[in-house]
Amino acid sequence: MAKPPEEGRVWEWRAFGPIPETLAAKVRAYPTRLGVSDLRGDDLYLISPGSDQNVKLRQYETGCMLKLKLLFETRPGRFELYVESTQFMYRFPVALNCLTYAARLLGVTLPAAALSIGTFGEPEFVKALAESTPAVVVTRVSKTRSQYEFENGWLELADVKFASRATQSISINAFEIEIVKEMLERLKPGDELEPMNYVEACRRWS
Repeated sequence: MAKPPEEGRVWEWRAFGPIPETLAAKVRAYPTRLGVSDLRGDDLYLISPGSDQNVKLRQYETGCMLKLKLLFETRPGRFELYVESTQFMYRFPVALNCLTYAARLLGVTLPAAALSIGTFGEPEFVKALAESTPAVVVTRVSKTRSQYEFENGWLELADVKFASRATQSISINAFEIEIVKEMLERLKPGDELEPMNYVEACRRWS
């Protein structure tokens, strides 16, 4: 089973660190969302030194896909507005214009040799970005995720493994920022958790 992609403009607050059982219990009191419970999978993040855009390769039952989670805005308190859609998902092999779009998002210049290739499988796509200027760092992240729904939004708990650290993550998601803030105040996650997104976490623990 694979989690379907989100659609639309979604506000997100995410943090990493050991999740206290009291906090986890508050989250698990809500009903499971879309059957997402202990969903395991690996994402291959493409991390640029100068861009916080979320560009990754995700394995689905039907094969690997390029998935773009477009960051539009960040507000104080690490509240982030993303745009997600099936329109920003691409099945391999992909055309050159998908590679150039990903490179623009990441703020890198592709190697000249890549511009003469018409289509790219997963290895060629990753290689072209890894050889870009500045170089894109390829980071594999293993996740086991569960999601829970509340009125007008949803929560996620995840066990996450980076190259140099295994940790946990919690996120609050909604189509309106005030709903995210209200749920954050309700949960009171505490200072043990550090707000950051997956891109920053990859930079820290790759």
